[in-house]
Amino acid sequence: MEILFLTDSDSNDIEIIASQAPEGVHIHHLRRESVDEAIQRAAEFEVVIGGRIPTDLLERATNLRYLVIPYAGVPEMDRLNLLHYPDIALLNSHYNTLPAAEHAWALVLAAAKRIPHFDRDLRQGNWSGRYEQDLSVLLAGKTLLLIGYGAIGLQLAEIGKAFKMRVQAIKRTPGSAPQLDRLGTADDLHTFLPDADVIVISLPGTEQTIDFIDQEAFAKMRDGVIFVNVGRGPVVNEDAFYEAMKSGKIGGAGIDTWWVYPSQVNERANTSPSHHPLDQFDQLVMSPHRAAHVTDRGEAWVKDMGAIIRSIAAGKPINVVDRTHWY
Repeated sequence: MEILFLTDSDSNDIEIIASQAPEGVHIHHLRRESVDEAIQRAAEFEVVIGGRIPTDLLERATNLRYLVIPYAGVPEMDRLNLLHYPDIALLNSHYNTLPAAEHAWALVLAAAKRIPHFDRDLRQGNWSGRYEQDLSVLLAGKTLLLIGYGAIGLQLAEIGKAFKMRVQAIKRTPGSAPQLDRLGTADDLHTFLPDADVIVISLPGTEQTIDFIDQEAFAKMRDGVIFVNVGRGPVVNEDAFYEAMKSGKIGGAGIDTWWVYPSQVNERANTSPSHHPLDQFDQLVMSPHRAAHVTDRGEAWVKDMGAIIRSIAAGKPINVVDRTHWY
């Protein structure tokens, strides 16, 4: 089996993956700048690992059976292209599961305890946070609602239980989850929202999830809710979020995924992540989409890629994406 990594991954990581590959599996690595070579050689490969794969490569990849996106989510370009190739199985990487869950919980704690706000004050010598009746949220005994109950949601449920919270979740398909206090589907969202003291979103960005949390959803939430998003920015309606922050409906928020991103390197130092002036809200903790940026990131990615390759070689692929919903 011939496998192409069309990524800018560290060469040492690719070498480790290749050294641990099952017998008969051959790993090739081309950087994105060598995409023309990849297109020329496309017919060699049964598996391509990479995102935003050019149409020309797919057209020439007559033996391609698997496309593996080596990170969470499926880029729109790949979703559109793969509509023309229904026989190519699509897989996703879940290497960022633990980092994303930890980061989400860090945002929950920072927002609930208002840590950034009081940190800024104390750096200026302002001790008012010690004396004013501006109370933090006690999480124990409260209700945590997880919107999205995939790999990240499972980890967050365990954390929530460790904090002695009541844990509920919304997931795409019905089923049982004995570790939860309550489980529902998208049809149950508005029934679940009024009970939640803390809401954490880990939904991917698809046509079905855009604006999943809209003005009506915010209206159903409790006043003062703690709201965290580590899924994709457009899952939350931007205008509705701004109004919920401005009105005080949201008591504290932590956001790692946004609506606006720099499109070029020279824009990275001066691009607001929203079309609204969100920096005015002290109760908002802003994080520049870096949940997966952890010290053991490379090791986790290598381990996950190895597991995916072994599963393909064994004919039992893992992390297969449902093309109906694209996650």
